[in-house]
Amino acid sequence: MHFRVDQPLAVPRDVAVRALVDPDFYASMGAMDNIGTPEILRREEVGGAVQLAVRYRFTGHLARPARAILDPAKLSWVIESEMFVEEHRAEFRMLPDNYADRRECAGTYEYVDRGDTSAQLVEGELRVRVPVVAAAAERGILLGLRQHMADEAELVARWADSRS
Repeated sequence: MHFRVDQPLAVPRDVAVRALVDPDFYASMGAMDNIGTPEILRREEVGGAVQLAVRYRFTGHLARPARAILDPAKLSWVIESEMFVEEHRAEFRMLPDNYADRRECAGTYEYVDRGDTSAQLVEGELRVRVPVVAAAAERGILLGLRQHMADEAELVARWADSRS
């Protein structure tokens, strides 16, 4: 399933990009609805890019049909990204810690100026390989992704306020 998300940000794009490559930002996030506190596994600067690997854990409620095929304790994943800071864009891929044969996701982030604010544009491909429920699972994952991006946008704004 191809997807595209346009998430408004209440900060200029340079501020958003700086937050998303700063380990202090992730440490300040804490647990969010349905997702535990992110864990930075790796951060490396290579030329003008920052490579990150961040682990997330699902902590929300999983519906009974989903629990029949997924163990909620095993729903964690790593997002590997490479942020091209000067270009205000990143490439990412989501790597499940478990059930890797059942889902894959990869795409790009682009940060665009909108005057005093900006937006994070995410475009990618999501594939779930579970017979009968794949389309519903993809829709559920994308709903969670959209909510996570909205929550993260608020946290970026708070992080920026605490820095000024």
